[in-house]
Amino acid sequence: MMHLQNDIACCISVLLILIFAKANAQSYLNLQHRTVHLPDKKFGFNEYSEYSDNDEKDKASLSLQWDSPLSSYDNGHISKTVTDSEVHPSDLFDKNIIWDSHWASNLKFGQISSVSIDPNGNIGVLHRGSRVWGSTTFDRNNRFNPDEGPILKNTIILLDKSGRKLLEWGGSMFYLPHGLTIDSDGNYWITDVALHQVFKFDAKDIARMTNMTKLRKRQYNRKTMFLDNHNFNSLLPNLAPKPSLTLGDAFEPGNDKRKFCKPTAVAVQKNGDFFVSDGYCNSRIIKFNAKGERILEWGRHWGEEGSMYAQTPPVNAFYIPHALALANECNLIFVADRENGRVLSFSANNGTFHKEYKHAVIGTKIYSVAYAKEKLYLISGPDETNNVHVRGFILDVNSGNILSQFGPDHYMDWPHDIAVTENGSEIYVVELNNHTMYRFLQDINASMQTGSLVINTNARHEPSPLMDSNTNNPSTGGTTTAILVLSLVTAAVIFIVLCVTIAAVVARCQKRGCLLIMRKRIPWDAERREIFKLSSLVEGRRGKNFKILEKRPNPRDFSKLNTEPETSEDEHPDNSLTRVI
Repeated sequence: MMHLQNDIACCISVLLILIFAKANAQSYLNLQHRTVHLPDKKFGFNEYSEYSDNDEKDKASLSLQWDSPLSSYDNGHISKTVTDSEVHPSDLFDKNIIWDSHWASNLKFGQISSVSIDPNGNIGVLHRGSRVWGSTTFDRNNRFNPDEGPILKNTIILLDKSGRKLLEWGGSMFYLPHGLTIDSDGNYWITDVALHQVFKFDAKDIARMTNMTKLRKRQYNRKTMFLDNHNFNSLLPNLAPKPSLTLGDAFEPGNDKRKFCKPTAVAVQKNGDFFVSDGYCNSRIIKFNAKGERILEWGRHWGEEGSMYAQTPPVNAFYIPHALALANECNLIFVADRENGRVLSFSANNGTFHKEYKHAVIGTKIYSVAYAKEKLYLISGPDETNNVHVRGFILDVNSGNILSQFGPDHYMDWPHDIAVTENGSEIYVVELNNHTMYRFLQDINASMQTGSLVINTNARHEPSPLMDSNTNNPSTGGTTTAILVLSLVTAAVIFIVLCVTIAAVVARCQKRGCLLIMRKRIPWDAERREIFKLSSLVEGRRGKNFKILEKRPNPRDFSKLNTEPETSEDEHPDNSLTRVI
């Protein structure tokens, strides 16, 4: 009996421990790691306000709202009204866009004015070496003093995705380079504001220069060379490529069909046609065919300094068209109208105005624009009057809404250009005065899914009230999966332990003949004792009957047969049994 009590106590203890462990695991999973829903909150009308991009009345009101407080963004969505000084940059930036702080951090540059990506995914960087564009660089007629000479250092550097230097060239070729564009065929397009010229360098010449550079490195690395270094260098051709197309007159600013005045950028179409933003002086966009012949021109300068913001500028006027971007699939060209703080889109065929992108959160300066997968990538510029911090923005090309903000772990000082890969997974930004390059990696599966290219000015980008607040955090998916696996493993372990425990208890009880089996045997033994006499009687009667049958005479001997009728005990066995008992 004592063993039976101990077994029962052990079994109950094990069951209680398992139930307690399961309850704790369920509480851990449900209370600490369950999906967190947004609280029930009633938003005011101002928190849902949007600016229409095509309504002229709204355009006029935009200029009055630059001093309004900024809106804090959670992955690009408006959450509350705050000033930039009240929040840390990381609170504004999209968590799906990660700054690669170690990329190309060991390279030294001068003023970095432009960045572009070649067809192989390599990154081209344009910098100015020791030259700085200051207040005395140009005279009052926008003329540069050629006596200062060209920049001696190589101004163009090609890097791979890991930040390793592949190629550098451009020494003693440029005076004050500004824009770099590498087209889909690998051709390099460079603008020089001191020369007032635009240059095209063919991809085949860049490839030849790359191959010769690799050959020279191999020759220098050999332990035994057929030629010494001096003779080998003298046999090498000049590595600097020659431009296959040059537009504009050197050092001659102008505003006619031949001359430019400080051109800023180039954008090239698939068919070879290209656009030039003739930027600081003339404020116009010019389209050329592949041969360099003018096709189209539009734009004019807007107002005088100090009176720019008295009224909204018209869509066909610019105040420094600073950068260009093309959306080939929808046949649009985007112009970063720097000092007007907006991006304008036009038809790439005839220059017809299409849409304006402008937002108070961005500020009054937009230095550059890039396009990828129905998204516009912008970088703002310093705006001392309104105290707007500098960072990057991603806009929906259809609605114009701000989807994301991004940057390093601090606000940038003076970013000058931006480039993005075709799928939007890599973003590159260069800073002018800090001589710094930034690389950002974007989770396109979480934040870059888009629909069809349909203009929808009423589209909102608010989070769903029932959406997990950490949906856009890439670590949330991994945490949820880990919790699910942990719960399944815990349940499996509990089930196995429970089964093993029960089996052990049952086996022990069976061995001792106790617990459930003993409970079944006790009433059976009692019943057997009750019917023992009856069974003995039946077995005795059966034995007696067999003996009678064995002594019965031959049935043919009728004189010995018992002809007495059967007794009443055979007809009423119950009464007979009663008497026997």
